[in-house]
Amino acid sequence: MYKVYQIKLSREDMALINETGDHTAVPKNELKQKMAFAMGNMETYASEALGKGFYTHVASIEANNLDHVFEIGNIGPEANIVRLSPMHSISVGDIIEDKAGDRFVISNLGFVQLGS
Repeated sequence: MYKVYQIKLSREDMALINETGDHTAVPKNELKQKMAFAMGNMETYASEALGKGFYTHVASIEANNLDHVFEIGNIGPEANIVRLSPMHSISVGDIIEDKAGDRFVISNLGFVQLGS
């Protein structure tokens, strides 16, 4: 099983962003936005967000490899997904942890392994 981690925004986080019109008003959203538009520094942003506890383990997925996790997290089959909390489709900035405990952030062009 592979573990999937996502940055989840609370209702309070969303309310603050909407109230201020400032996506950087919520630090975890600022890092999420940086990863969504970054062509580099993915490891830096994801490691910072992970270190600050911004990621939540949202699901475990039975798959053959990272690409297969990405596919299942987006199109199924649902039978391969054990959901632990609400999750969105797997996308840039999400982290996948493999069976050995190695972590990879999804970048705009594949996966970037995070340092140990």
